[in-house]
Amino acid sequence: MSELNHAIEIVEVSWLKEYEANAKKHPDHEIEGLSKSIQKFGWTAPIVVWKDGTIIAGHGRRKAAIKLGLKKVPVIVRRDLTKAQADALRLSDNRNHGVEYDQAAIQIELQRLAEELDGSFEMSDLGFTDKELDFSLANLDEIVTDLFIDDISGAVEAQKEENKIKVAATDDTAAPVGDALGFKRVTIEESRKLKGLMANIEQKTGKKGVEALIYVLSAA
Repeated sequence: MSELNHAIEIVEVSWLKEYEANAKKHPDHEIEGLSKSIQKFGWTAPIVVWKDGTIIAGHGRRKAAIKLGLKKVPVIVRRDLTKAQADALRLSDNRNHGVEYDQAAIQIELQRLAEELDGSFEMSDLGFTDKELDFSLANLDEIVTDLFIDDISGAVEAQKEENKIKVAATDDTAAPVGDALGFKRVTIEESRKLKGLMANIEQKTGKKGVEALIYVLSAA
């Protein structure tokens, strides 16, 4: 059954219980960031608990609420789950909410927000530490340049591959001999000499026609 089918309830923070064996850790700087986010934007996701108040998802939000001195918080109470199911959901939530991020995307977004919001709130309200913000903004130009270079390099390689495919597709197409040699007409005498030359080449190489000629020219 989906969480979307469960109503949000407002409960006392004191009713909530930490799951002592919770696999996900919440360092102080994370709680600080969550506190600032809740303070600035309000609650964007309720805490999910089992029927006895044990937290399934939202240990960090509970700590942030306590830090802010809140008495009540929004929760979803999963009364439909057995204890084993609640424990499994907790593990699944911890696993699916990892901490891998696209750093380049984050830094570009930080730059954009810094410009568009124009001081209407502190960037630290987003939950990033001063150190993270300083690093992000200081390295933005380098990252954007790297992305640009990667883009250009990718385009060049793609063009090379496209050219190879086009060449391969046309290599077996018939073309006039005159286009290859650079002249289209010869005199009768020159034609006679060329025929003798080709007969001599074919005899020596054991090859015929243009294959024999290319073989000799390549070996020269």
